[in-house]
This record gives sequence, C-alpha cells and structure tokens, in this order.
Amino acid sequence: MKKNKCRLLLLCFLIFFMSCKNEIKNIKKQHFKISIDFPDTIVINKLYNGKINYKNDLDTVTTKLLDIKKPRFIQYAFLKTKTINYDNKYLKKIVTDTIYADNNKIIPLSGISFNKLGINYIDGIIYDEVDIDNGGKNENGQSMTRIITNEYRVTCKVIVIER
Repeated sequence: MKKNKCRLLLLCFLIFFMSCKNEIKNIKKQHFKISIDFPDTIVINKLYNGKINYKNDLDTVTTKLLDIKKPRFIQYAFLKTKTINYDNKYLKKIVTDTIYADNNKIIPLSGISFNKLGINYIDGIIYDEVDIDNGGKNENGQSMTRIITNEYRVTCKVIVIER
C-alpha cells in the first residue's frame, strides 16, 4: 500500500514537472520587447509626451503599417487610473483613449496629463494585428484572409506632484 502511494506521488510530480517545462518552452518562443519612455514623476495638470518602444514577432510578417497585401494595425487602448486591481477583460471594457502607431517600433504617448495627486497609472493593452490575404476564396466564395492578433497589457506607474 505504501509503495503504491509513493509511486502515485512520484507520477504526479513527474506529470507536474513535465507540464511546467512545456509551458516555459512556449513562453520562450514568443519574442516581444516592450519598454515605456515616460517621466516617472510629473506635475499635476501639465501635458507630457512619451513613447512605448515595441518589438514583436509580427515584424517577421511585415514591418509596414497599412500595407495593401498585409495590412498591419498597432494601437494602444488605455486609460489613466489610480488603481490597476482588475483583469484584462475588465480593462478592455473601461479604456477611454486609443493611440495608433505610426510605425512598427514606436507607439507615441502625446499630451498625457493627470488631475489627481499621488500614484497614478497609464494602463492599457497593445493590439497588434496583421491581415494576410492569400487571394483565395473558400468553397462558399468567402475571402480566406488570415488575421493574426497579439495583445499585450502595458502599465506605467506615474507619481503626480504639485509644483
């Protein structure tokens, strides 16, 4: 009886270890890099500019935005908030602003200001979408365009002070 329990425990441990190893491999396959250039301390009600530096796997498909054959759209849907204690699903419902990228490397943050003192956040989701039109149609006559979309949550902490 004791041997069976030990074997079962060992089997459970091996299954858990192997599943974790596979998960780590999948994460390593994604190649993206995101950094935010925005002041960490700002003055209340003053406008600031910044940018999100962005690199993604979809750059291997196309680096051009709004290309005719492979249109690509990169946008940052965000809001300014005092708390970030919510999930991505709720964030998608409450975003208030959207900024579109001019190129595949930079998303501009223009004219950002805060009207509440203390710790605030710029919190949002980057949507990166490429439409690949292979020119064909399926048996129903519908276009066989493939749409690839990547989403990344990007949050920036900002301390708002008086002059």
